[in-house]
Amino acid sequence: MTDDVAGQVIKAEQERIQGLLDVDRDTYDRLHAAEYRLCNPTGTVWTKAEYLDLLVTGRVVYRELELTGDVDAIVGTDVVVLRYRCVIELTVDGADIPRHEAWHTDVYTKADGTWRCVWSQATGIMDVPSATS
Repeated sequence: MTDDVAGQVIKAEQERIQGLLDVDRDTYDRLHAAEYRLCNPTGTVWTKAEYLDLLVTGRVVYRELELTGDVDAIVGTDVVVLRYRCVIELTVDGADIPRHEAWHTDVYTKADGTWRCVWSQATGIMDVPSATS
């Protein structure tokens, strides 16, 4: 049962990612809860409406957003938490953000039979030089 639920939510996350790439409003609305919040790597928090506006106006354009490995899932009764690494490349307000890796953590809840993302946290992965010379 737990694996089944995890698989359903991972599939929803993959659809959500494709919806962001395609700026698909129907997919966006279906897979984001009304109270959705995204905390992006700068620490800025966007609401569902703000994020959608940024996407449809072209202020945020994803050129690449792809999982690079397995998705870890913690499954509760009515909450699922996903964590994964991805490659991301985008433009924000005309500034190109080069291709890089990031960690994503997404929290899903189930309402009316549909798993929807409630919170997303994206954290850029920086290459840190070794402390040894």
